[in-house]
Parts: sequence; C-alpha cells; structure tokens
Amino acid sequence: MCKQTNCIKETGISECDAAGRVGDVHVLGVLHGQPLTIARLSGAITRYEPDVVAIEASAEAISQYHPDVQDARWPPRDELEAAAYATDHLYDLLLAGIDTQEYETTTDFEKLDREIFSKLGLINTEDDLSLSTYYELDLPTIRKWRSMSARRAPEAFQTVIAERDEVLAGHLHALAKQDGNDTIVAAVGIQHLTGVLDLLSTPSNIPEDAVEMPPLVHYRLFPPESPHSKG
Repeated sequence: MCKQTNCIKETGISECDAAGRVGDVHVLGVLHGQPLTIARLSGAITRYEPDVVAIEASAEAISQYHPDVQDARWPPRDELEAAAYATDHLYDLLLAGIDTQEYETTTDFEKLDREIFSKLGLINTEDDLSLSTYYELDLPTIRKWRSMSARRAPEAFQTVIAERDEVLAGHLHALAKQDGNDTIVAAVGIQHLTGVLDLLSTPSNIPEDAVEMPPLVHYRLFPPESPHSKG
C-alpha cells in the first residue's frame, strides 16, 4: 500500500494513458522523436509550468542546444529539442538529462514486441504492429508487456530496461528532493514508464548509488529584465 503522497496518479494532457504522476513528478511514457510525443511534452510543460523538464538523454545531448552552441528550432525534431526550445524561452525552466547509463544489446526489441503484442491480443498478427499499438497502451498493459519481455529476454531486459529504470528514477527522485523543484515533467521511453513510476512510488527500492542529481543546463544568457532575455 503506497503512502498517499507516493501513490501513482493520473496525469497527461492528451488521449493517451501512457503517463502517471507520483507527487509532483509527472512522467510521460513516449515513443522517441514522434510528433505526438512532442505535442504531449509541450502540452505538459504549458499546463504544469514545471521547474525542471527531464528528458531521457545524456549530458552531451542536453548541452547541444545551448544558445552558445546552436538554437533549438521550432517545430522541433524530437522531444529533446522541444524541451530545449522551452528552456530557451522560459527563463526559470531547467533541462535535465536523466539517461546517464550506457548499454549494449543485440536483442531485436521490435521483433519481441511483435510477438508479445500478438500474444496479448493487441494486434491480430505480428505484421500489424504500428505506432498506434503503442499509443493505445495503458499502465496495466505496459506491466504485462514488461513482464513478458523479461521472461523472453531476461539479460537484455535487465540491461536495457530494468537497470536504466533505476537510473531514470534515481535522477528524478533526487530532482524532486531538491529545494525549489516543486514540479517536474519527465519524458521516458514507454517501456520504462511503469518501472520508473513504481520506483518513484517506493523510493526505498531505488539503489542508493542511483539517487544523484542528473546533468542540468539552463539557457540564461541575460538577466530576466534584459531586452535580450527571452524569459
């Protein structure tokens, strides 16, 4: 039984059930680089006015859109660029990169998904897998998907999904404990979603060495009162 403040609750701003909230950490399960992902993330930033937007990305990735390097474009190419664009235009918004663990795998996860979604009855045949299949997932179905993936490819699941769940959740938990971070919006790969939410709802299950502040950037080139400031 979760404590009231740590229960997984509804969140999100579109007709998609792949999201959840623990406390004031809103986590969106996304398909990387897709237009709906960009729309959901941008909508969540507008709606929740977070102090931090956290993206499944590395320190190098979140630094590439600093105005001293290059400007984020609109429309953005992916959710990272959308978050960078928001950080560039909202003075107090910080951008965090919460995917700091490298990994290697030879497992064909798309093939695995085709087999599992067919078994779950989400698609009629393995050839029917599409983006819409993922958009229709809710939290209980994501849990079944993860469980079947772990049974079919245990080593790959542990390396690519479970261990990185801990890294993502550890960074988000550290951010949430930081003074001044009242609201956080995060975007993680959809198969990470329930793993991250479950860890955030029971933070004692997050390994201690994973609870650390992630790389953070801001784009404050000028003070807020400057005519050159976009804030």
